[in-house]
Amino acid sequence: MKIHMILLAAGFGRRFGSNKLLYEIGGKPMYRHTLDVMLSLARELKDADVTVVTRYEEIYLDAKESGVLCLMNRHSEQGISSSVQIGLKANLHPREDAYYLFFTADQPELKEETVRKFLSAFLRAGKGIGCLSEDGIPKNPCVFHSCYVKELLSIQGDRGGKQVVRSHSEDVFIFEAGGRELRDIDTLDQLEN
Repeated sequence: MKIHMILLAAGFGRRFGSNKLLYEIGGKPMYRHTLDVMLSLARELKDADVTVVTRYEEIYLDAKESGVLCLMNRHSEQGISSSVQIGLKANLHPREDAYYLFFTADQPELKEETVRKFLSAFLRAGKGIGCLSEDGIPKNPCVFHSCYVKELLSIQGDRGGKQVVRSHSEDVFIFEAGGRELRDIDTLDQLEN
């Protein structure tokens, strides 16, 4: 089954004080850590692709060089829902049974092996929604079967798929990640600590 991996990289990062997604960690911009995980997984998986949704020209141009579908979000002030919807609409195909796997661009410690194990376990579980979790709390990345597209497209404002996750808890697969992999970076202090 097709897996559309979508990187949400259009946030403002106001608490960081500058564009956190371009902040260098280990010699590369923060967003690039997650994009590299996605690109590696896409090469491995039989039927997967990568889409990047951003508001930043630098990210758009860099990701495009990697051969992925890049989309500009000109309305990112409307919140994360606008990026989710742009990514979904670009990957919708009539009558396609697919999964949509969303990543955020501010989790530089996320490991490819963790996502690989999560996807494998999720597909075996037979559920329609899957989330990586930390201490039992669902976080990103999060995957949705195409049967949830209509609900995802109806989300408004600065809300992602968590609303859909909460509405369908009986159909959610949770996969515990280790350590601090799922930590999203919101402030410079978090990086320094």
